[in-house]
Amino acid sequence: MFNLESFVADCRTAVNEDPSHKMVSSVVNRALREPSDVLTALGEPTESGMVPIYNSSDLTIVNIVWKPGMTVMPHNHEMWAVIGVYGGREDNIFWRRIKDDTKGRIEAAGARGFCQVNLLARFINTF
Repeated sequence: MFNLESFVADCRTAVNEDPSHKMVSSVVNRALREPSDVLTALGEPTESGMVPIYNSSDLTIVNIVWKPGMTVMPHNHEMWAVIGVYGGREDNIFWRRIKDDTKGRIEAAGARGFCQVNLLARFINTF
């Protein structure tokens, strides 16, 4: 059964032991084995938004609920990110900077969709 306090503690331990995404990704993958338990613990979404769960200088955990069709502009997380999908689907377009472009423009460099069926904790790198 998913327990939010234990999840945060496990993520904290993972970051303390290895300040990269690798151990946190394992924690998220374990949590996503039972996505319905995560949904029960966090509650059925009623609207889109971002709900902070935990924040420190080296770890931020946010529950993000996207309404179907929502999009955001290409952005740089400025850090690693592990994203777990416990319901619905997330579609991504990956971007990269155009080599030697003096205006700093970007171009699409791939795409991938994620849903709870593919059970994921994925790592997003920066540009």
